[in-house]
Amino acid sequence: MSGFSAPFDQAVKAVTALGSPFEITSHQSGGVDYRIYANAPKNLIELLAPGREFSEQEFVIYQDERWSFSHFHRQADLLGVQLIRQFNIGKGDRVAIAMRNSPEWMAAFLAIISVGAVAVPLNSWGARKELQQSLADAHCAFVFCDQQRLDIIQPQDLGLTAIVVHHQGTLPLNCHSYRDVVSDVSVVDLSAIELCSVLSAIVIDPNDEAMIMFTSGTSGSPKAALFTHFHCCQSMTNFEAVAAAAYMTNIDAYTKHLNSGRPSKALITVPLFHVSGLFAQFLLTLRGGRSLVLMYKWDPGVACELITQEQITIFVAAPSMLLDLARHPKFSSVDTSIISNVSGAGAATPAKLAQLLKEKFSDSLPGSGWGMTETGAAGASLTGCFYDLKRGSSGFVNPIVDLCFCDENGIELQPGTPGEIWIKSPTTIAGYTNNPEANENDFKAGWFKTGDIGYLDSDKCLFICDRAKDMVIRGGENIFPVEIENTIQSLPSVLEACGFAIPSEQYGEELMVVVRVAPEDLNQIDEKMIQAHVREQLANFKMPSIVTITDQAFPLNASNKVMKKRVKAIFGPK
Repeated sequence: MSGFSAPFDQAVKAVTALGSPFEITSHQSGGVDYRIYANAPKNLIELLAPGREFSEQEFVIYQDERWSFSHFHRQADLLGVQLIRQFNIGKGDRVAIAMRNSPEWMAAFLAIISVGAVAVPLNSWGARKELQQSLADAHCAFVFCDQQRLDIIQPQDLGLTAIVVHHQGTLPLNCHSYRDVVSDVSVVDLSAIELCSVLSAIVIDPNDEAMIMFTSGTSGSPKAALFTHFHCCQSMTNFEAVAAAAYMTNIDAYTKHLNSGRPSKALITVPLFHVSGLFAQFLLTLRGGRSLVLMYKWDPGVACELITQEQITIFVAAPSMLLDLARHPKFSSVDTSIISNVSGAGAATPAKLAQLLKEKFSDSLPGSGWGMTETGAAGASLTGCFYDLKRGSSGFVNPIVDLCFCDENGIELQPGTPGEIWIKSPTTIAGYTNNPEANENDFKAGWFKTGDIGYLDSDKCLFICDRAKDMVIRGGENIFPVEIENTIQSLPSVLEACGFAIPSEQYGEELMVVVRVAPEDLNQIDEKMIQAHVREQLANFKMPSIVTITDQAFPLNASNKVMKKRVKAIFGPK
């Protein structure tokens, strides 16, 4: 235990001790030993049940809609009973959700898992081929969708049954109106007790399949990550345990916000089909009786308006989104003192973001973290007082997580040496659906090969260097593009930077970087200025050989991560 980490280590020890709510015990599965939360709920229905106690309290706000907890649960229960009675959906059946963020998305998710079926959130940004392939990979025969996804997927041509939200016009064969399903005469007059009696008859085991989530696919085709209820409940409990430790190490700051009397309200900026939107925001908020505000899609101007109008207290977004927010003209009128927690997770944290949070969100507790779809977002995190002291870090390793750092042959490296991160935890999936090759390569005796390069420093804080596939090997020297990108992004006029390998006769590979600036700054910055700045900050071999300046926005995926392959295809050597 280092002096730096001692307060957090002591807090974790207290909240996970024998007899505590987050008590940790040993557990063996498939011959592999894990640490698990002994008191974690056994399935998602048990985990989410506390949300039913909040009745008429406001739960979700979306555009001009405002749903209470009781209205939300009634919608989900009506859907659940109809899935059983009208559509013959039962345990193990896989039911997709293909729509943009909406209250109906959330109600559909709860309905699916309530009947013991497997929820399959799909990337609503996907084109027809990707969406149809995901439906096939997950073996879905039923889908909840909105009008736009109905037009793209055309479920009637795939032999799928669909429930369609906010549809327009006549629906195709085997497609049913959401509104008609929940208002059908066979269920509309049933009481809450009668609805629950139907659903409570379904027995759900911890090892039953709960959901399939697709990876973001930034470095290849999306993979179908299969979660059991056990995985999900351990992940949710891990969020709460880490939050308890964060509270204990930031008591004064949390007390100040609690004393304001302002209720907790989160702005959901990311898609619900993403693990951070689904696990860390929707499900935890539902369980905890807090309110949330949904965005149809990310728009920094709309986000500024919602923070003020709805008195948002929790704001979690990708680093690029936080930078977008702070640059927007409307941000100057936002009172950030109402925000208790602000966090940029889901990507390596640029130094510019840490400085921005300190300057623009001075009354908020900043945070960062690292996790993956496959790990149920578990991995590492830190909040508040530790953030400024460890800029660029993803935080302390979560209590039930083990990490090791290996070379390309899977050999563990010396402590502090950057290597590919392997993770073991009870939140991590056992494998992908319908992908034996990836399962063979990425899963070994309970460990998962993440594809990220990182290391633990002397204080046991995790630093992410880059993706293994993005590393540039220049004449035998390893270059992590993220390090150079963050260095370039520290320049005031730089909005974004994206680095990647290009072929080199002399060195094998060299680094090329594309730098995005505002249109008015195109003539104010050039390749030589960028190279000189990097040379001042880093070793000579890390200086990019080629720098391209553009005002063109980089292509992003649904998680607001830059799609490097597409950037390289646009700007790289032909």
